[in-house]
Amino acid sequence: MVALALHTTAVSAGHIAASRAAASWQWYVIRASGFTAAGLLMLLMLSGIGQVTGLTYKVLEPIKAWALHKAMALALCGAIAVHATFLVLDHFVPFTLPQVLVPFLSHYTNGTKFLGVGLGGMAVALGILAMYGVVVVVLSSLGWIETKKGAWRWLHYLSYFVFFAVFVHALGVGSDLKYGTFRNVWIAIGAVVLLAVISRVRRAGTLKHKD
Repeated sequence: MVALALHTTAVSAGHIAASRAAASWQWYVIRASGFTAAGLLMLLMLSGIGQVTGLTYKVLEPIKAWALHKAMALALCGAIAVHATFLVLDHFVPFTLPQVLVPFLSHYTNGTKFLGVGLGGMAVALGILAMYGVVVVVLSSLGWIETKKGAWRWLHYLSYFVFFAVFVHALGVGSDLKYGTFRNVWIAIGAVVLLAVISRVRRAGTLKHKD
C-alpha cells in the first residue's frame, strides 16, 4: 500500500510538473534566450577588447579570433530575436509587439532598484535600445569593416552602451536577477567587463601618448 501511494504521488507530481511546463514553456524560452544573449554579449565584449589589447591573440590566431567574434555576434542576434519573439507569445507576462519594439510603452519591472533608484519602464526601454544597438553594430561590421573603417569604428563604440543597457535591463526585469546567486553572478560579470573596458581605455591612452 505504501509503495502504491508513493507511485500515485510521483505520477501526480509528474502530471503537475508537465502541466506547468506546458502552460509556461514560453517563459522558459524567454529566460534561456535572455541568459544566452547576456553570455554571448559578455564574451563579445571581452574578445573584442582582447583583440584591441592583444590578449585574445595569445589564445587564438587573428583570423580564427575574428571568425569566432563574428559567429558569436550572429548568434547574439539570433538569441535576441528569440527573446523578443517569445515575449510576444508568452501569456504569463503579456507584451504586445509595439511594447517589444518601441521604448517606454511598457512599464514592466521586477521591482528591483539600480543604485537605489526604481527603474520602472526604463529597464525595458534600455533592453529595446540595446537590441537596436546590436543591430547597428553587427550590420555595420558586416558591411563597413573593410570599406568604411572610420564609420565602423565609431559605430562599434555603441557596444559599450549596449552592454550597460543590457546590464541594467537584466537587473530591472530579470525574474532570476532580483536577488540571490544569479544577481551576484551578473554583478560580478559587470565588474569583469568594466575592468576590461578600463584596460581598453588605458591601452588607447598609452598608444596615443606614444604617437
